[in-house]
Amino acid sequence: MFQQEYGHGGTTFLALISAGLRTAARYKAALATWAIVVLVAVAAVTMQNYAHVHPTGTSAAVAPHVVSEAGIAAPSPAVASPTPAGGPTPTITQAPVQKQAPAAVAPSGPAPAPAAAAAPPAPAPAPEPAPAPAPVPAPAPDPSPDTNAYTVVSGDTVGSIAARFGVDVDAMLAANGLGAYSVIVPGQVLKLTGPPVAAAPAPAAPAAPAPGPVPAPAPAPAPAPARAVRTIYVAGSGGQAAVDSCIGPIHFTPTDAYSLFITEHDFCGGWARFSGIGVGETVSIPGYGTYTVTARGQVPQGGTTNNVAAVFGGFPRAILQTCIPGTNQMLVIALN
Repeated sequence: MFQQEYGHGGTTFLALISAGLRTAARYKAALATWAIVVLVAVAAVTMQNYAHVHPTGTSAAVAPHVVSEAGIAAPSPAVASPTPAGGPTPTITQAPVQKQAPAAVAPSGPAPAPAAAAAPPAPAPAPEPAPAPAPVPAPAPDPSPDTNAYTVVSGDTVGSIAARFGVDVDAMLAANGLGAYSVIVPGQVLKLTGPPVAAAPAPAAPAAPAPGPVPAPAPAPAPAPARAVRTIYVAGSGGQAAVDSCIGPIHFTPTDAYSLFITEHDFCGGWARFSGIGVGETVSIPGYGTYTVTARGQVPQGGTTNNVAAVFGGFPRAILQTCIPGTNQMLVIALN
């Protein structure tokens, strides 16, 4: 029985010791935790003060001492790192310290002498007088234009030129050595009539009339000669085959419903025969009638009667037509 109580008592004692050890271990862990918290707080305050003393960028391991502006070495603060027994070792990181730039050292040499005063500028040379401009010669007067000459342009005929300037077409042909069927080309210079007409001199100041007998009245001018009638003989009638036969002017029958068309190829003589006929001339076509030229125009080769009506504003009584050499146009002359 005593042995059982003793054994029971020993077991209770061991249990008390074990419980005490566990309690001591818990207190020890609590103390270690509080110690770590205190160390971290102290380290934070120390590092904050250390950061005020040492600027950012300077390492404490590389530069243990920083020279102040007065030249006295300031020792780096050391922080004790107690390590509690039985607990983890805390790690303390030092804030980076910036190294101060060395103060500028004034040069010990003598100050440079001031620059010599600039010499006064030399006086500017007197400007030379500009040479007088050479007199410009007066331009020579243009020669008087030849009022009796005319340069042919595209579409001109001797008859149209004569009608434009009011000269006789036969006199103009004779002055230029041309015949009724001669061909003129653009750029050719023609005389309007007779020899070149000299420019009239400027009238002199009228002198005081001397008293004298009353002059006899001037005779009336002779009437202008009537224009010659241009006669065109029709060689035949028919369609395109008759025109292509080159036998002379052809009465082109396919257009009889619109007007009388007298047609001839330019290379068969039509251009030489028709190009000199001008507005206002009288044209006689034996067997068909006598007509007056009222208009001239151009239509495209291969055109239709609509093109002719568009040029003349309708259909005249008769129409002379031929091709214009070197172009794709046809000359058409209205007769009424």
